[in-house]
Amino acid sequence: MLENDVTPDVVCYNVLIDGFFKEGECEEGMKIWERLRKDSSVSPNLATYNIILNGFCRLGRFAEAMAVWEKMAASGHRPNQFTYGSLIHGLCKSRDVDGACRVSSWMIRSGVAPDNAICNSLLAGFCLVGRIDDCLALFEQMGREGRRSVVSYNVTIKGLLEKSRVEEAVAVWERLKEDGSCLADSTTYGILIHGLCKKGYINKSLRVLAYAEDGGKDLDLFAYSSLISGLCRHKLPQKAVRLFHRMIARGHKPNAHVYNSLMNGFFKDSQIQRAVEIFKEMEVGECPPTVATYNTVINGLCKASRFSEAADFAKEMVEKGLKPDLITYSTLMDGLSQDKKLDAALGIWNLVLDEGLEADVVAHNILIRGLCAAGRTEAALVVFFKMRKNRNFSPNLVTHNLLMDGLRAVGDFKRASSIWSEMKRVGLEPDVVSYNITLKGLCSRSETSEAVELLNDLLARNITPTVVTWNILVRAVVPSRITPT
Repeated sequence: MLENDVTPDVVCYNVLIDGFFKEGECEEGMKIWERLRKDSSVSPNLATYNIILNGFCRLGRFAEAMAVWEKMAASGHRPNQFTYGSLIHGLCKSRDVDGACRVSSWMIRSGVAPDNAICNSLLAGFCLVGRIDDCLALFEQMGREGRRSVVSYNVTIKGLLEKSRVEEAVAVWERLKEDGSCLADSTTYGILIHGLCKKGYINKSLRVLAYAEDGGKDLDLFAYSSLISGLCRHKLPQKAVRLFHRMIARGHKPNAHVYNSLMNGFFKDSQIQRAVEIFKEMEVGECPPTVATYNTVINGLCKASRFSEAADFAKEMVEKGLKPDLITYSTLMDGLSQDKKLDAALGIWNLVLDEGLEADVVAHNILIRGLCAAGRTEAALVVFFKMRKNRNFSPNLVTHNLLMDGLRAVGDFKRASSIWSEMKRVGLEPDVVSYNITLKGLCSRSETSEAVELLNDLLARNITPTVVTWNILVRAVVPSRITPT
């Protein structure tokens, strides 16, 4: 523009700054800002400050946002509702709700009234940090002042459900049904059904769905998907299938997540063939299987001890151009180990390393379990010591329990005991499984008095013994064969 003797005005500067910030290129945006400040023919206006402030807030860069705020105040520009709203919304998203409340107080003292969007940001902020009672107090105040919208209801219902305050969440929904100023939308039903399912209230979820369907209310795929997943988690796959067909009849096209939930439900209900049929229906239904889909099938088949079929699906996955992830490899390793094919499992482990994947503690535990089950405790200990050197994670309680049990099984009680000591040294509290493993070792060597001492220690720590615990002790103290008199 300058090359063509055209002097940019503040609107041009604002458009450029806004464009850079929206693309996440705030440094470039600030370069334009500096040019604007040095341009003697034009000055920043309130819109300029709002753009920069909003941009920094959206990126979570609040130190820079506050610096702009101070420059704005020094230049004589008074913040408007948008200015305050940008800062409050950003602070709430970053969990600095106290900071957002302070800005809200400045806003009210300056004579600018918070609008519905700003109040909704505060509601969401309170929920985000678990301050549900503050959320409810503001929600009630908004009702008295006539500033509630359906978003206000949605945010409050979601917050209550996340804190397991289910009856209160349902009561807020009942109030929404009676509120003549706004109507429940698809988000409302999605939040309510998803939250109720997540907390185990399947029947309540079904009643909400029936109310919405009977009243011709707006329902989206998320609501149906949440309930299908909930039914499958509670081992009700047949009901889930009926709902699946109702969903399709109402014009919703199922996605991979819905199919995955159905398959998982049938696998959990030990209906393996039906789960595989759902997979085939998915392909016919023009919904391409994802990596998560294959992981669901491979995991289900491995748990059903159908290891060769699981391997076939893994091959098919690669043939279709999908790249296995750590979950795929971990599941296959676990299945192969259970199938007594440890060398093949180790081959998968080497593949994980070759692919450059960062194996997590779960993958390492699977490997240790397989090695211990095959009696290869030396190799398991090598993996354990490598885990201890890893900066991203450390051996957890499961790791220690697996090693203790593996070492006990091969009669290496000394090193099993050292793992127990190591576990306590790093601050891990033994659980009932840890005690059962150690008790089994003591009882196998007829060290019953030491076993009783360990039982007393377990009880002193308020750990509840299991049937396994008592069986170990009973077998140790009761003769295995009673001679008839």
